[in-house]
Amino acid sequence: MSHEKDVRGKTIVITGASSGFGRGAAERLGERGANVVAAARRGDVLDDVVASIAAKGGTAVAVAGDVSDPTAIARIAATAIDRFGAVDVWVNDVGVGALGLFWEVPVEDHARVLDVNLTGLLYGSHAAMRLFVAQGHGVLVNVGSLESDVPLAYQASYAASKAGVLSLGRTINEELRLAASTRRSRSAR
Repeated sequence: MSHEKDVRGKTIVITGASSGFGRGAAERLGERGANVVAAARRGDVLDDVVASIAAKGGTAVAVAGDVSDPTAIARIAATAIDRFGAVDVWVNDVGVGALGLFWEVPVEDHARVLDVNLTGLLYGSHAAMRLFVAQGHGVLVNVGSLESDVPLAYQASYAASKAGVLSLGRTINEELRLAASTRRSRSAR
């Protein structure tokens, strides 16, 4: 008996789907029958991801855009709803880095790391949570890093962004717990 949950027919949004973990997850979930909304900046590479999923019998759609642009996030959400009617899982799996001594890395590079890794993830989380609240269900997955807890030298802005990812996730979880508690107490009246 498999311990893997059946994802067949579930709609899963994956940001950062053009390479690495995001691409691997998109392709594997597509193979297993999920409706995949693959999002990343590189549209040409996303077309390859969608073709790979389709070649293995899966269903996917590509949405090119930069997660640090809230209009791109809105387009990802709208595409998922227009194509599949709902979103069951939203995976924020984007990340860029800037290596070097903190004071030697240009401040613009640090700002870009935070813009993509934290602000982009915040935009995606916000869009996903609004969809989930309206639908009454959904799972949000924000991909962090070991550096969420254990920062490493030469990666100051990356570590700071991933610590923010961890904190954001914990806060959303607490707010969900409080909202559920409030709903229970209202229905008990």
